[in-house]
Amino acid sequence: MSVESSRILNGYNFEITSHDFKVLTDVPENQGGENKAPSPHDYIEIALASCTAITVQMYAKRKGIPLEYSDVKVQITSEGSAGNEIHREIRFVGNLTDEQKKNLLMIAEKCPIHKFLSAGAKIKTEMAG
Repeated sequence: MSVESSRILNGYNFEITSHDFKVLTDVPENQGGENKAPSPHDYIEIALASCTAITVQMYAKRKGIPLEYSDVKVQITSEGSAGNEIHREIRFVGNLTDEQKKNLLMIAEKCPIHKFLSAGAKIKTEMAG
């Protein structure tokens, strides 16, 4: 899997290529951007929210749990020397028992992006020719 920042559109607005898809990124105006697309921080939140929703939906389908869908809200609440923290709130929609909701919440902790972010990552950077 590879993602590539392929071209600058204007200022800090970039087109990013991932497989057959192109997405845009920018920064807010107060950071010198034009706020024309989600910021890199937004994409971290998007990744966690979408992975959480998909993971619990797949589990519910496999186990026959009547989950219609889940609302997942994610926000980076602190960043920097004091530590990094993300707040995630999940609302399960469907005719669910408390036990089913509890199980779905436990499964949310196992979403691959949650596990990746929780474990941290070493980033190796090299200069291309």
